[in-house]
Amino acid sequence: MPTAIRGRLPRVIGPIPIPAAGERATGRFTFAGDAGLARYEWPYIAFAGASRGPTFLVTAGIHAAEYTGIEAAIRLGRSLDPREVRGTIVIIPLLNRPGFYERSIYVNPEDNDNLNRLFPGDAKGTWGQRFAHHLLTEIVVRFEHSIDLHAGDLIEELTPFVGYRESGDATRDERMRAMANAYGAKWVVKSGATGERPGMMYAVAAQRGVAAILAESGGRGLLIEEDVARHVRGVTNILRAVGSLAGEPERVAPPRAVKSFEWLRSPVEGIFHCRVAVAQEVRTGDVVGDLTDLVGEPLATVTAPTDGVVLFSVTSPAIKKDGLLLGIGAL
Repeated sequence: MPTAIRGRLPRVIGPIPIPAAGERATGRFTFAGDAGLARYEWPYIAFAGASRGPTFLVTAGIHAAEYTGIEAAIRLGRSLDPREVRGTIVIIPLLNRPGFYERSIYVNPEDNDNLNRLFPGDAKGTWGQRFAHHLLTEIVVRFEHSIDLHAGDLIEELTPFVGYRESGDATRDERMRAMANAYGAKWVVKSGATGERPGMMYAVAAQRGVAAILAESGGRGLLIEEDVARHVRGVTNILRAVGSLAGEPERVAPPRAVKSFEWLRSPVEGIFHCRVAVAQEVRTGDVVGDLTDLVGEPLATVTAPTDGVVLFSVTSPAIKKDGLLLGIGAL
C-alpha cells in the first residue's frame, strides 16, 4: 500500500491534495492523463488529523440516482471536526459524475454501463472501465479502510443492510467484520448476488488490500431524513471504531448474515405486481409477485427460491424480460 507507514499524513493521495495537519479542505480533482475522463471534475472533502491514525475513504454516488448516500457523504464532509480526526479521511460524495444531472438509473451515460460492475477496470477500455481503473489504482488502494454508500436506485426500495467480501486475509477480514458490525444495520451480505457480473468496487478493493465495505439505506430517489441520518450515524460510528475519529463508538447490535443473495429476474416482459414488502420474511415457494401483459392477461407467477428476507424490490411495474424484480437474502 503506498501509505506504507500507518498514520503518516501524505501530502497527496493520487490526484487529491491533503491539507495540513488539523485542517479540512474541499476541492475538485480529475484524471488529467485521460482526455475523456478529464472532461469531468469530482468533488472531494479531505481531513488531516492533528495526530496519527488510519487512512479512510468514504465514497458515494457510483449509481447516480442513489441520493441518500450522496447526501450523507456531503453531510459528513460538513459535520466532521478536523480537530477530532486521527490520520486522514477523504470523502468523494459523487462518483458517477456524468449521470447525476441526467438522473441516470443503474448506468453511466458515457457508455451505458454499470460503473459498479467494471472494477478493476482497464486503462485502455471504455469510459467506465478507464474510470474504474484510475479510481482504483490512484485513489482507492491508497487507503487502509473504505466504505461505499448506496441506496435503492430511483426505482428501488430496500431495507438497510451492509456488505463485504471476505478476502482470505484473516486480519483484513476481521477489520471488515468490525466495520460492518459498527454500522448498525440488521443484515449483512458477504457473497455476490446470484447471476450478477463481478466487478463491484468494494469487493475488488478488499482483494487489493483495503478493508472495504458497502452500506445501503433509503431509495426511490427520495431524501428521507431517517435514511440519510442512518448513513451519517453508521459511518461516524465506524470512524470511531477504527480509530479515525476521537470518541468511543456507540454499541450497536451486530447484523445477521444471510447465506446468499438471490436476485430474482423476470422470465417475460410485462407489468410486475409485487406481493411482498422489503424486510418481509418469506418461505421457499411463496408467491412474491406476478406479471401480466398490457391488457391484464397473466403471464407469470414469481415465487421465492429460498427461505429468506426481502432486502430490496423494484418499484416500477414496467419490466423487460430478464429485468430485475427483487432480492432475497437467504436464511
